[in-house]
Amino acid sequence: MAYKPSLRRKSDELDMELDIRPVMNLMVVLIPLLIAGAEWVKLGIIEINVPPAKTGGPGAGEDQNQQKEQAKKLGLTIAVSEAGITIGNAGMILSGEKGEGPTVQKKEDGSYDYALFREKLVEIKKKIIGQGFVDENRAVLTASADIEYQVIVDIMDNLQTYKDDEGTVQALFPEINFSKILK
Repeated sequence: MAYKPSLRRKSDELDMELDIRPVMNLMVVLIPLLIAGAEWVKLGIIEINVPPAKTGGPGAGEDQNQQKEQAKKLGLTIAVSEAGITIGNAGMILSGEKGEGPTVQKKEDGSYDYALFREKLVEIKKKIIGQGFVDENRAVLTASADIEYQVIVDIMDNLQTYKDDEGTVQALFPEINFSKILK
């Protein structure tokens, strides 16, 4: 015996348009927010230069020797250790206040003296500017394995720029390369 079909199954189809205004309002707010967030990420980048690759081949040694003789290199190196910050180049190392140890020793509270470090770098920059060094904007940063990352970032911040006597921002050593300390 067959049952009578239910009346609930016979519903009228509704013709309704989708209201996309709430989605559009969300996009109007979300897109500028994402663009503004992307700009903040870009501001947090520190640019670091990769050292040039050494090229070698037949006859390349003579050209490289001639270029080395013609170019004056400073070779500024910043070494960070637990004792402090040492500034030097291929020819010499700046001695500290007491005549021995790192150039910029740690403060009594155990923190690094970034103000004195920047003063020493500004002195060096003023002495070498216009002397014809091909790497007058470059510094090599080395650090021992037990140095915190934040210390390296703070040193890089102090290496890049400084304010001169008139208050304008000048480039100090903006090209930073990394090296490692051999034990």
